[in-house]
Amino acid sequence: MKAIKTLAMLFIAATITLGVSAQGAKGTTGAKASTGAKATTATPAKTTTATPAKTSTPPADVKSTDKVDATMKGPKGETVYTGPKGGKYYLNASGKKAYLKQEAK
Repeated sequence: MKAIKTLAMLFIAATITLGVSAQGAKGTTGAKASTGAKATTATPAKTTTATPAKTSTPPADVKSTDKVDATMKGPKGETVYTGPKGGKYYLNASGKKAYLKQEAK
């Protein structure tokens, strides 16, 4: 048991050491390597962030069992969902469920 703990600690120490030395190598410029040549830092490639395409999937708090009621719209045109017990709701501006009043039968 003591040997396993020792090996685990050595592994963690080695991982931290490699991570720190890799981070330190990123910031050095002009430092001499062991062969005497100058080290250069690679410039990161430019990445463009594309805006994700709008999908018709419901937000995370809408369960996959909740169905869209295409015959109704919320007060501001929101999508109306039918819950598992038959209640109708839409998602308000803050993303919370707002239930619609049921019509008198």
